[in-house]
Amino acid sequence: MKNTARRILTYIKWNLVSALLLAPLHFIYAQTGGGSAKATLQSPLGGVANLNDLIEKILKVVVDIGTPIAVLFIIYAGFLFVTAQGNETKVTKAKNAFTWAIIGTAVLLGAWVLAVAIEGTIGNLK
Repeated sequence: MKNTARRILTYIKWNLVSALLLAPLHFIYAQTGGGSAKATLQSPLGGVANLNDLIEKILKVVVDIGTPIAVLFIIYAGFLFVTAQGNETKVTKAKNAFTWAIIGTAVLLGAWVLAVAIEGTIGNLK
């Protein structure tokens, strides 16, 4: 009985996986009116023409996501300072958290500044 149930679950699992993997093909087929026209997929990158644009878009996403995370880590470090209440080990932990949050923020913003500087330099060379 256990083997039969396991086989049925495996069969259902693989059917679901194959249906999910093939779902985009079904949507393309439906959009083209049953396959009578060519299907075109739009780029999710939104008109990236060259490597420079791609790197800029990726870096913008990283900075947009990383900045709020960096702020949250700085707030967390402040929370650790407040809850330390003079306990040396907790104060040391809070100092380490704050130091690493500042280093991470500096790396994040430094990467953006470096990319803008390189882009400006390359733009002046053209």
